[in-house]
Amino acid sequence: MTPTRYSALPPTYRKVLKARRLVVLYFFNKRCGACEFSGPVFLEIAKPFRPWMDIFMLDTAQSCRHPDVKGTPTVLFYKEGVLVKKLKGIGSEESLLQDFTQFLGKTRHPAVPRKSAHDLNWLRDTLRTLCTLHRAKRWNLS
Repeated sequence: MTPTRYSALPPTYRKVLKARRLVVLYFFNKRCGACEFSGPVFLEIAKPFRPWMDIFMLDTAQSCRHPDVKGTPTVLFYKEGVLVKKLKGIGSEESLLQDFTQFLGKTRHPAVPRKSAHDLNWLRDTLRTLCTLHRAKRWNLS
C-alpha cells in the first residue's frame, strides 16, 4: 500500500486530517449492497470511540474523490495526518473493533456528569441563616 501524499489530497480532506486525534473516514455508496450491510455495523462499533477520535461517514456520490478509495465500503485510519491503515470492506465485527482499539491505545472513560452538591434551595437556606458580625467602630487616634 503506497499512501497518497498529504499534499496530493483535496483541501477538504487536508483540513480534517490536521487534527492531532485519530481520524477515521468511512466511504460508502447508497447503491452498494455491501455498504447497506456494513454501514450499521460500522456505526455500532464506532459509536463508543467518538470521544477519542473523529469519525466521518462519507457518501462517495456527494463527497470529493479520495485517491486511496477504489471501491466501497472503504475505511481509512489516519493518525496525525498519516494513513496508518486502509480497509477494503470492514471485515468481521471483531476485526473492525480490533482495528479501532489498535490505533487508539489505552483510553479512559469520559467523566460522568455529576449533579451539583448545592442547588437553589440550599443557597436560600444558607443565606437566610447567615449570621454577620457588626463592624467595630474605628477609633480616631489623631
